[in-house]
Amino acid sequence: MQTSKTFSIHFWLNLAKKKGNSAPIYARITVNGKRAEISLKRDILVTYWDTKSKRAKPRTPGAKMLNAYLDVLVFCK
Repeated sequence: MQTSKTFSIHFWLNLAKKKGNSAPIYARITVNGKRAEISLKRDILVTYWDTKSKRAKPRTPGAKMLNAYLDVLVFCK
């Protein structure tokens, strides 16, 4: 019998901890259906976050560096 293992990482803004217009970025890691959430210790303005792509909007200040950082986290798995 073969077992199936799953792994995924999703990024999201924790709006419950929003301060002013910025919110902290969190990563939700799921392994075999079990979830863990960790803070990435980075904040972004809510209007600069693209909820569909789960990344910073490309034409916003610092977006290139932040999205590169998120890509590094995904590809290190």
